[in-house]
Amino acid sequence: MQLAIAIIDAFTNQTFRGNPAATILVDQFPEDAQMQQIASEINLSETAFVKPLGQNHFHLRWFTPKQEVPLCGHATLAIAHYLRELSTIATDVPLVFSTLSGDLHISFEGSLIVMDFPAVFYKNCSARSQQVLAEIFCDQSYEVLGQADDYIAVALDSEEAIQNFQPQYDRIAQLDGFGFIVTAIADPDHPYDFVSRFFAPKAGIPEDPVTGSAHCSLTPYWAKRLSKNNLKAKQLSARTGELQVSDRGTRILIKGEAITFLRGEIVNR
Repeated sequence: MQLAIAIIDAFTNQTFRGNPAATILVDQFPEDAQMQQIASEINLSETAFVKPLGQNHFHLRWFTPKQEVPLCGHATLAIAHYLRELSTIATDVPLVFSTLSGDLHISFEGSLIVMDFPAVFYKNCSARSQQVLAEIFCDQSYEVLGQADDYIAVALDSEEAIQNFQPQYDRIAQLDGFGFIVTAIADPDHPYDFVSRFFAPKAGIPEDPVTGSAHCSLTPYWAKRLSKNNLKAKQLSARTGELQVSDRGTRILIKGEAITFLRGEIVNR
């Protein structure tokens, strides 16, 4: 049986920028093992499988090359863009994705896709992870923000420090959870408020180009620190990507654009 597939560049309006996600529309989900094999074969940071449940209502699941994950921002943005491009949804009412993180509501503002996600707050990470962080940064100045869901975040003292950060993947893989964020306030002459980079070597993602889910915790942190609820963010990967985020207490709004790069078929599975 053939499966239609599209690759969408998310959090950008230019191809070869942002974060590419594979999107696969199905009438019924394949077996979990087969979805994992497909995601491993495609080998992007996320592959999204989506099944219709009703008008503007879909069941959405995300897979990295190594595992299923409970939340993914860029692949959600990608599939929302693709469904709109196919004209299979109404754009004047919310689009709903039922996921492992609950129902996610998506709306559209011109070219922007607006995602309503749960906010995530930092808690103390383990003493073992604290020791690993000390080994990663040695004498470099850093602030441990803590652990949020399945990753740990650290703030550095400048945008330049984020850009120049050299990831030690073997040590990052020793941290609790599968992901690791470095973040900093943006340079004052730049049109965004904060920057970040995200690494998840244990999940088969050495560096993720643009990580929407990480901004569920970055947004409340920077909103409080900068005393503003609406912020602009940039992820400083090689591809880069831009997000608009809003702190809504227990929820976060994440806005971005997307562009279709490829459409095709999976012919053997």
